[in-house]
This record gives sequence, C-alpha cells and structure tokens, in this order.
Amino acid sequence: MAARVEKFLLVGTLGLGLSLAGLWLLHGKLGIPLSRASIVAIFASMAVTFLLNELWTWGDRPVRSSFPTRSALYFVINSVGMLINWQVLLFLHHHQSLHYQMANVVGAAMAAVWNFGLNNLVTWRV
Repeated sequence: MAARVEKFLLVGTLGLGLSLAGLWLLHGKLGIPLSRASIVAIFASMAVTFLLNELWTWGDRPVRSSFPTRSALYFVINSVGMLINWQVLLFLHHHQSLHYQMANVVGAAMAAVWNFGLNNLVTWRV
C-alpha cells in the first residue's frame, strides 16, 4: 500500500503542476475569472492523472472492468475531489486572502485524500 500511495502522490504532484500552470495561464495571464479558470485547470489535470494512475499507480492490479467503466468511475470520484479543491481554493483566496496558487495547493491536498481513498476502493477494484 505504501508504494501505491507514493506513486499516487507522484502522479498527483505532476497533476498539481499542470493545474498550477493552467491557473497561471488562464487566470494570471489571460485574466479569466478564477472560478472558471480553476475548473478548467483542475479538469485538465484530472485527465492526465487518470491515464498515469491507470498505467502506473494501479497498473499491477488485474483488470476486472472495462477501460470506459474505470474512467467513468475515476471522473465521478475526482469530480467530487475537484469540487473540494475548487471550494477550498475560492474560500482561502477570497475570504482568507491567500494567493490563488497557494490556495490551490491546499485544496488539492485536501481533495487528494478523497481521491486516493475512493479510487483505491472503487475504481481499480471493480
């Protein structure tokens, strides 16, 4: 389990980097409102992390369900994680005056707990 958590955290770190870069571009440079830019950036990182988790983090588990089933489960579970991330980001930025990038890091860390737990129990077990 420890090795799987480490892999998940490495993949998540890459996903967080993509999310931060997306926020920098969409909000920081293009001026798209944070509430919209963060959804796009987080969703894009979800797509990349699904593929990496599929191939590497849980790639050693026997396949019991189809690729479309696993991807649908992942996106449903991670959509809740995205809402956790998004709400924490907006709250910390707008109500606690935390820089939007740091607020995104805190939100992503909170969402990671949800995402790992449910994906480990559901997505790659079905």
